[in-house]
Amino acid sequence: MARGAVVVIQEIFGVNNDVRSIADRFADAGYFAAAPEMFHRSGKGVDIPFSEMQAAFAERGKLSNDDIAADVQATIDYLRSNPDVDADNIGIVGFCFGGMVSYLGSTMDGIKAAAVYYGGGILPRPDSPPDAPRLLDDTADAVQAPIIGFWGTEDGGIPVSNVEEIERVLKEKGKSIENHIYEGAGHGFFCTERGSYHAEASADSWPKTLAFFGEHLK
Repeated sequence: MARGAVVVIQEIFGVNNDVRSIADRFADAGYFAAAPEMFHRSGKGVDIPFSEMQAAFAERGKLSNDDIAADVQATIDYLRSNPDVDADNIGIVGFCFGGMVSYLGSTMDGIKAAAVYYGGGILPRPDSPPDAPRLLDDTADAVQAPIIGFWGTEDGGIPVSNVEEIERVLKEKGKSIENHIYEGAGHGFFCTERGSYHAEASADSWPKTLAFFGEHLK
C-alpha cells in the first residue's frame, strides 16, 4: 500500500545532523521523507556551524524564490517517482528559513499540507527598512494547502504581532491556518543542537505536527 511523504526543509545552516534526524523521525512515523539540500548550488553537503550566521545568511541570499520553488518541485517529483509513495499525499515541513520555504510550498499544486516552524521571511523582521518586501502580500492568495504554524514568544526576528498578522491575512482570504505560540520559546526551539532548544515547546509541537499530517495526508 502506498504511503504519504513529507518534504523536510532545512534551517538556514544546511542539511545537518538535526535535519536528518527529523527526516528519520518522519520515517519512523510511517512516512517517506526527503530533505533536499537547498544550498546545493554551492556544492554538496553544505553544513554551516550554528555560530556562523553571516555565512548562513550569505548562502540564503544566493537563492531566489524561483530557485526555492524549483527545488521543492524537484523533491516532489523525486518522491512521486517512487511507486510506494502516495503521489496525492505529500506534505512539507520546514524550520527557520525552511519554515518560509514550507509556507511557499503551501502555494504549490503538489503539496497537500504544510507545517511551518518559526518561518522567517514571511513578513519582514522588526529591524527591516519600511520598504522591505512582504512575501505574505505577494503569495497569500495563492495558498492552497492547510498550514500549521509553531512559534515562540521570544523569537527576536518574528514577533507575535507578525504571527497574528499572518493568521489574520490568511483567514480573511479563506485559507486554513492553525498557529501555536509557545511562551518563553525562541527561534530554533525545535533543534536539540541549538542553545535556543526549548524542550517543552519541542515536545508539544511534534505530536501536533504528526496529527496534522495524519489528518491531511490520507
